[in-house]
Amino acid sequence: MHNGRTMPNVSTPLSWALLSGLAIWSAASPALGAPNPTHAAACVAALKSRAEPLAQRVREGDAAAEAELLPIVTESFAFIGVSYKQGLRSEQANELLKQAEAQQAKMPQAELVKVQDACQVEGRQLFAEASVIERLFVSRAAQSRVQRLKRPPQPAANPSPNPNPN
Repeated sequence: MHNGRTMPNVSTPLSWALLSGLAIWSAASPALGAPNPTHAAACVAALKSRAEPLAQRVREGDAAAEAELLPIVTESFAFIGVSYKQGLRSEQANELLKQAEAQQAKMPQAELVKVQDACQVEGRQLFAEASVIERLFVSRAAQSRVQRLKRPPQPAANPSPNPNPN
């Protein structure tokens, strides 16, 4: 049935090749695409829990622990960067992270280790697939975080009473 619209001529080999390529790319994109925000938050939580003991060792002066810590933090930031590109912002990201941390707190240790291992591999892959600019941003953010993790935790600031009430 003809509806009055002109249909593109797909009888040429080049047209078929282009259409086939688009179809393959479209079908492959979800499988090769970025993790959804919930999955990314789960991986950030898993990698955060893996990084915390190393950060403590770094604060205690263990220089070798820093070499182990940086890749974990970098892979975590790869997930954060992907989520940011997808439009996720701090408030929602923090809520997803809290939910993921609560779920992982209930996991048996062996299962958590498997999640951490899988997330670390996936984070490494995300980082490798990122553009040069994205890798630079992620690397700098990770290095900055490691520098902050080296410092002992600061106590919460208590507002001091105003000495001059006037």
